[in-house]
Amino acid sequence: MARPTTGTNPPPRTPSSPTTTTTDTKRLPDDPQQQRPGTSGTEAALKITRRRASEKYRQAERAERAYRAKKRSAATRANYGDAKDHFRQAREHFGVGVKLLVAVVKGWPYVLREKREARRLKGEEEKRRKVVEMKRRLDEKLGSEGGEGEGEEVKVV
Repeated sequence: MARPTTGTNPPPRTPSSPTTTTTDTKRLPDDPQQQRPGTSGTEAALKITRRRASEKYRQAERAERAYRAKKRSAATRANYGDAKDHFRQAREHFGVGVKLLVAVVKGWPYVLREKREARRLKGEEEKRRKVVEMKRRLDEKLGSEGGEGEGEEVKVV
C-alpha cells in the first residue's frame, strides 16, 4: 500500500530499488582503508589544539628571530659607524704622520751636522783635558826635580 506523498515526506524505500533522492545519506566507499575513521570529539579537539599551539609556536619563533635580528642589526650599525669614524681618524693621523716624516727626512742632514759638531767639540774638550793633565804631570815631575834648580821655568807648547 502506498501512502499519499506530501511535499515534505520522502517516498518510502524498498530494498530492491536504488535511492536517488537528495535527502539520502552518501554511501561510504567499499574499500575499508578509505572509510572515515571513527574519531571522537575529544581527539578532534586535541588535534585542533595541537595545530593551534604549533602555529603559535612558529609565530613565536619568527617573532623571536625578528627581535634578535633587529637588536643585532642595530648593534652592527652602531659598530659600523664607530669603525668608519676610527678609520677616518686613522686616515687623518696617517696623513699627518706622513707629512711629519717628510719633514724629518728633509731635516735629517741638520741632525747629522749637529751630531758631528757635538762629537768634534767633545773631541776637542778631550784633547784639551789630556794636554792639561800632561802639563800637570810634567809640572809635578819638574817640581820634584826643581828643588835643585829653582828659578827655571819650563814651558810646554
